[in-house]
Amino acid sequence: MAQFEQLNGEILIVGPNWLGDGIMAMPAVQIFSGAFPGKKIVLLVKPKMAGLWKMHPVVAEVMTCAGSWPAMRKIAGQIRRRRFAEACILPQSFRSALIPFLAGIPRRRGLPGHFRRWLLTEAASLPQNAANLHQRHEYAAVLGCGMKEEERPVLRINRDQVEKAELILGRGKQPWIGMIPGAARGPAKRWPEDYFAALGKIIRENHYGNLAVFGSAAEKGLCARLTARIGNGSAINMAGRTSLADLAGLMSRCAVVIGNDSGGVHLAAAAGAAVIVIFGMTDPSKTKPLGHKVVVLQDSAVRGRDIPRRSAEAVESLERISPERVAEALRAMLGA
Repeated sequence: MAQFEQLNGEILIVGPNWLGDGIMAMPAVQIFSGAFPGKKIVLLVKPKMAGLWKMHPVVAEVMTCAGSWPAMRKIAGQIRRRRFAEACILPQSFRSALIPFLAGIPRRRGLPGHFRRWLLTEAASLPQNAANLHQRHEYAAVLGCGMKEEERPVLRINRDQVEKAELILGRGKQPWIGMIPGAARGPAKRWPEDYFAALGKIIRENHYGNLAVFGSAAEKGLCARLTARIGNGSAINMAGRTSLADLAGLMSRCAVVIGNDSGGVHLAAAAGAAVIVIFGMTDPSKTKPLGHKVVVLQDSAVRGRDIPRRSAEAVESLERISPERVAEALRAMLGA
């Protein structure tokens, strides 16, 4: 971390654009903050990510920018007036490096590639064994800090969110089990809806706990169908009904959350829930959720990082994971 030792004041960190990536970046931000406690960390993210970083205890301020050119020019002007001395750009896109460049920040550090090396004053280097490391190590490389294997994402869930969760879920003795049936990356990361419905019925019939189905506003239809198919009023549909902060509060009350390889399972693990995550062909060693109790279920010999959204092979690998197999993992977690 020598490159930052002599610098004080504010640092602008351009954060990842996706929920799961943002949470995987948190350990590196925490380690950086611990090394430089006097440095004010300001996060620049897309508006949809603001709620996530406002829950993070080491982030002093969150700035937002939509993707349009006028919005980028406007935020670049605001940043220029703040006179930041340094910026770290965590995403690898051209756009994420362009704003600090337009803002005239003297020191701009990030990974090269995507035709953006000229926008940076310092190119970060990945560890030699980066191909075998979790994605959080990439963010640590950009921030110039070593990754501690025991470091986990930290979320600050306030009392209001806990009270809202208690109001919705109640305080009964039955544990709550969360389900996340959606995934923004499409069919290649979605365990079949029929399988989620079958699993829900197993949970209902064996009285393992109460069910809460989580999803985005775009997944309301999927989650409504699923709760109806589970039947008997055994599941509540929370899709599109919460902010990120409220969703984290609800997940913190769940004994176990079961979901696809998606941002939702990363949020659940960071909120403190035990997590069962169902992987297709994505490599879990690179992107699995960071939590104290995470079980990965996968049935694919081929694993990679960039899987096509509509990969037939990935869909088939997901279909090989039966509802009964997931139910067995759930029973073991609840028993533990």
